[in-house]
Order: sequence, then C-alpha cells, then structure tokens
Amino acid sequence: MKLCSSIYCYHLILWSSYSFVSWLSKKDSLISKTILLTIFFYLAYLIAFTLIKSKRDAIVITLVSLSIFMLCLQIILHLFIK
Repeated sequence: MKLCSSIYCYHLILWSSYSFVSWLSKKDSLISKTILLTIFFYLAYLIAFTLIKSKRDAIVITLVSLSIFMLCLQIILHLFIK
C-alpha cells in the first residue's frame, strides 16, 4: 500500500508538470499536445514499472492516475474558470 501511494505521488507531480507544460504551449497544435501527452504517459508508466516490476499493474496504475488527475482538473476548471 505504501508503494502505491508513493507511485501516485510521483504521478501527481508528473501530471501537474504536464498540465503546466501544456498551459505554456497554448498555441501549439493538437498533434503537438498529443505527442506531449504520450511522452508524459510513457514517463508515468516507466515510473510505475520501475517501482512495481509488473507491466499490467503499471499500465493500470498509470491509467487510473491519469483519469483521476484529468477528472479533477476538469472539475476545477468547471468550478473556477467559466
């Protein structure tokens, strides 16, 4: 359990930095932002895989952390920025 919480902390930092970088590149095209998301997703996967040594669990944890972060980001944007 302690290992999963540390993975989620690393992912939170990574997804927050993705959010900041995508905010800095507002005028980039959709393809550029897709490539950026792919790179950050791969980094998040590598962090999870390095710590737990299971490909399936690393993918699941990465997808869950990405989903939770994007859901929270949309809620915050909806509530505070209309």
